[in-house]
Amino acid sequence: MDVSEPQIKRIVLNRLERCSVCHHLYEPDDIRVISRKPAMWTLLVECTECPARNFVAAVLHDGDPEEAQRTLRELSQSPSLGVTVEPSSGPELPPVTSDDLLDVHEFLADFDGDFRALFGR
Repeated sequence: MDVSEPQIKRIVLNRLERCSVCHHLYEPDDIRVISRKPAMWTLLVECTECPARNFVAAVLHDGDPEEAQRTLRELSQSPSLGVTVEPSSGPELPPVTSDDLLDVHEFLADFDGDFRALFGR
């Protein structure tokens, strides 16, 4: 039985369904195929609402679950996470300066931890 990309994505969506960080409902376009082998597909599920990323190994037919675990472990330990990510299309921000850090340090020195008051303004 041949498995198609839409079928694999549907299975992954049925298992993950929502982002574990922000609870955003995943869509098929949030899933990218990283590699495709006869017995295992490796996929990346990225949330469009927050920076959460999940690697998924779909083991097919007589695939080796231990190989899938090794592959996921290698991806998660890779400095680049094993994936080339397109740069954000948002506005380019200037680099953080030492003055910025000093401003944050001074702000936190007097901050009482009341985030509701801080963001409610």
